[in-house]
Amino acid sequence: MHFIIHFLHRGAVFFPIVLVLVSTVMSACNSSVSATLQESLSPSENIVTDEQQEIVVINGTTHKIPPQWIGKKVIAPELNYSDFRQIPVKYTHKGSKIYILATAHQPLVELLQAAEKEGITLQVESAYRSERYQKRIFKRMLDKGRTFDDIIRYVAPPGYSQHVLGTAVDFFPSNWRFADTPDYAWLRENGRLFGFEETYSQFNSMKMQWEAWHWNFIEK
Repeated sequence: MHFIIHFLHRGAVFFPIVLVLVSTVMSACNSSVSATLQESLSPSENIVTDEQQEIVVINGTTHKIPPQWIGKKVIAPELNYSDFRQIPVKYTHKGSKIYILATAHQPLVELLQAAEKEGITLQVESAYRSERYQKRIFKRMLDKGRTFDDIIRYVAPPGYSQHVLGTAVDFFPSNWRFADTPDYAWLRENGRLFGFEETYSQFNSMKMQWEAWHWNFIEK
């Protein structure tokens, strides 16, 4: 009897200790689960959250994406050769073989034909360009001595160009001179009738550099 009483007496002391230990362990587990959940809900280090993390590597050199392009990366769709149609060479600059997405091909041809009937000679200088091709453009310009900051004034960084969608076209000349041509005046008046719109207009809400020559097919 004395042994049992002694054991119970010691057990009475031991039981609260067990409860304290269990409580401590559960609290630690809950803290761990909470931390894991919080981490999973928090932005990953791999997700772009500020301009310091948006970069592009060209010729082994890392370039920071400038403020005007931050958050504007274009996700390229999965496209196959069969998804494209060649633009008639009579409407391309120097008869180049240029391709555009099939859904935009017919509306573009109709636009070019309508302009031609009104005495406007529109020439497509560029259409579909992959991100890899966009890098090649930068490489060529960098090799000629131009700086990255200078190039991006009029050329979207690789991965940020609408041309990867296969629906955008650049008309010749693809520079500031195009804005002073009858071609541009005609497009401003008629482009939307064929489903094309000027992405980077002179006073665009995105505050991007004016690209009068750049038009993208939205819908007809």
